[in-house]
Amino acid sequence: AMGAISCYERLGMAAEAAMLLQDALDQHAALAEQREVLVEIGRNRLRVRQTQLSFAELEVEDNLEIASNLSPEDAGDAQRVLEVAGRLRTTMRDLRLAARLRQMEQDTVQRNIALAEEEIEKSRIEMASMKEVIDDRSLVVAAEERQPVPVTPVDDLGRPLQQKYRYCTNCKVGGHGQRFCLYFLERPDWRIYPNQKWFEDEKGNEYHCPLGKKLVDFADESHFSKIAMYLKGRAWLEEKTKVYDLAPDLMPETFIIEDGKWKTKPPPPDSEVSNLPWFVKEADRNWGTSVHLCAKPSDCLALAKANATYVVQQHVKDPLLMDDGRKCHIKFYVLLVGNEDGQRWHLYTFKDGYLSISPNKWTPEDLSKETQVTIIRTERIGDWKPWPDAYPKCKAAVGKIIAKAVADRKLEGRVGKRQFEIFSADFMVDTNGDVWFFEFNMSPVLKDPQDAPKV
Repeated sequence: AMGAISCYERLGMAAEAAMLLQDALDQHAALAEQREVLVEIGRNRLRVRQTQLSFAELEVEDNLEIASNLSPEDAGDAQRVLEVAGRLRTTMRDLRLAARLRQMEQDTVQRNIALAEEEIEKSRIEMASMKEVIDDRSLVVAAEERQPVPVTPVDDLGRPLQQKYRYCTNCKVGGHGQRFCLYFLERPDWRIYPNQKWFEDEKGNEYHCPLGKKLVDFADESHFSKIAMYLKGRAWLEEKTKVYDLAPDLMPETFIIEDGKWKTKPPPPDSEVSNLPWFVKEADRNWGTSVHLCAKPSDCLALAKANATYVVQQHVKDPLLMDDGRKCHIKFYVLLVGNEDGQRWHLYTFKDGYLSISPNKWTPEDLSKETQVTIIRTERIGDWKPWPDAYPKCKAAVGKIIAKAVADRKLEGRVGKRQFEIFSADFMVDTNGDVWFFEFNMSPVLKDPQDAPKV
């Protein structure tokens, strides 16, 4: 039975490969047909322009003949001479215009045909590359975690097959997977490995995987990738209700509302707290749209929807403000890598992140989002005067959180597979120079050097 299933899988993969190659051939044929259409359209337009040029030449010849055949009587008539000269100038101008239009039309036709031929050649190269990729027998089918490691393919002499290229597949998961594929493809030894439909869930959402469910060097669907772009256990960093367990001494005291009730102990009574605002944040959302504000803790429950979870925190005391009095927080970028041994982790921090700034000057009494929520994200942090002091503190705080997550086995290693993720941490600095951690964003905005420097 297992042999029969394997045979069916091979037949299925062959059918998928044939369909992909057929699609590529169809695209190539369509491009060739499009070129022929462009050539025919170009010929017709050039015929029109040539006809206009021929008529203009005839007009010039006729007016030259009239001018050269003027009678002595007409030649002595100044008005008649001016009339003939005017017509000749007009026809000469029309001739120059017709010649210029014909040349422009010819240049346009040649340019369009050259572009079409360039696309045809690109299609031919992609088709040849796809066939070479699909025919690469060195790839193995991705195995489930509890299944035996697939047998390494060998050649006719029993030697292990070596990959000629490295392969990446965009499985359309979202996030930064497509971006990473583009980065890999800038390297000369990387190629695209085509995808196929994997399965469809009960809601009709389609999921994709590499053709033949092969294990490739990189895919945004971690099961089919030799490098996983998502951390195992990332929910402990992403979910606001969980990360507090990892960093209670680095965060403002945090309370949780679930289904309209306090899941944790409630905050202190109104009479025992300062006049700083209270933030009610939806636990499964980011950005300023998920933040609600109130003046006292007793108002928090009224802001919560049923069947939803919220994180509640009071504003940090004595926040360090911008020179113009606006509130700000740090977007601190990090890269975490888990090694193939499932034990060692490496954390890298980026020295030049962003400041998020509120539109209005900050006061504790103004509960508007324009004053309390830092929604302007265009300021690079490198020139911020407190940054040299704040950077090592942010770095140490993230290191402490990650170390605890690993020690408590919240973050898990993937034996035999490297994993990584780029994410950001939100920090606020107070006037004492202390940094306060708020949350991680697991899919932060990323910009390339050639992009606008401001987000």
